[in-house]
Amino acid sequence: MSQPFELERGSSKLSGTINEGALDGPFKVLDAKKPLASMQYKNGDLHGPMLMMHPNGKPSAQLHYQAGLLHGPAKFFSPQGALQRECVYQHGQLQGVAKNYFNNGKVAQLEHYQAGLQHGEQLRYHPNGQIAERQHFKNGLSDEEVQQFASDGKLLGEDGKPISKIKTWLKT
Repeated sequence: MSQPFELERGSSKLSGTINEGALDGPFKVLDAKKPLASMQYKNGDLHGPMLMMHPNGKPSAQLHYQAGLLHGPAKFFSPQGALQRECVYQHGQLQGVAKNYFNNGKVAQLEHYQAGLQHGEQLRYHPNGQIAERQHFKNGLSDEEVQQFASDGKLLGEDGKPISKIKTWLKT
């Protein structure tokens, strides 16, 4: 049998229902009567969509849970409302492509994950959209030298200075 549940600590309040001793159904977290989070529980585990809010009322994160683990698409936002990161979780672990964004909406970083570990190419970008850094991962470990690029796309050496095309050709 479902019963209302409320827990208050200072100006924060958690409210929802308990069914047979476990959190069950929709829950809300308020602080000073402003919404901070809404989530779903099933038999005591987070299960379903979760929305977290910044104190200014704008979304902070949109997540999805399955049986207590992050599962599905996840989006994270700045206090101003700009998308900062989007990724996908599978049974609590990052899986597939994850993107971080500059405040202007352009991609700042692109990562690939397999079973929670970085796997594949990782790219970081300059604000102008040019690649700043390229690195490759296998099972969470870097498996090749990091390549860094100037904002005009030129490959940089270890000293941070552009490498001449002749030196690049001689290396290959």
